[in-house]
Amino acid sequence: MQTNHRVYETQDVAYDAVGPTMRNGEIAEAVIEAVAHDNPDQDVYVTDRGDYLHIHTLMECRLTRESLQRSLGRSYELPMLEMEMSSFAGRLQTSDLEYRWYFKS
Repeated sequence: MQTNHRVYETQDVAYDAVGPTMRNGEIAEAVIEAVAHDNPDQDVYVTDRGDYLHIHTLMECRLTRESLQRSLGRSYELPMLEMEMSSFAGRLQTSDLEYRWYFKS
């Protein structure tokens, strides 16, 4: 994970953690970097489950198409992310420009 933002590996997932669970690989690594960029005031936590990575922040997690494309170095449409995303925590709001996971009790 190459980012200047605060990204932590953890085995614990907090009750109010939200974000995607991704198949391990290039897209997941780009999502980690993009989430760190899109949530500058948040710590980003990554729980490694072998084939899958749970990428999460607390209460709200944003992912923009612009940041993801920058991380990948190529064009990428957000709906394609759903093929790599096996699950997610929280509620999900989607658009062509941004995915937003959020906590609602």
